[in-house]
Amino acid sequence: MRTITGINLWIVRVSGTVQLLLGALFWTGRAYEYLPVHIINGVVIVLALWTAAVIALVARTRRGLAVFALLWGLALPAFGIKQATILVGSMHWIVRVTHLLMGLAAMGIAGTLGQAVLATAASEDALALTHRARTPGAPREARRA
Repeated sequence: MRTITGINLWIVRVSGTVQLLLGALFWTGRAYEYLPVHIINGVVIVLALWTAAVIALVARTRRGLAVFALLWGLALPAFGIKQATILVGSMHWIVRVTHLLMGLAAMGIAGTLGQAVLATAASEDALALTHRARTPGAPREARRA
């Protein structure tokens, strides 16, 4: 679980950075030919968000946030697909900012869930080590720790 969570966190970090760079280029009116890359990369972030949510549910940590993440993962691409048709004109910047904030929230939620899973795994390891140290007949290394 720790390995998958660590990989997932890196996917969110790298994909999120790419999304922010592409988004900045789009906002300045450049690089629209990379819009398919932005969309595919957005799907990667949503899948990573869902992965973090499922792992958190399995690890029994931050359950409310994990359920919210599953729903947020549905809302983000739906909004991203429809954003070109919402508030077309001078007020469209509001839609762009909303999309940016939704993406940043997805990255933050995935990161928070990932860190919670890692913390839960570390505390379970420490608890198991303490239990082994108190068990008669445990190896010496475990008793010293």
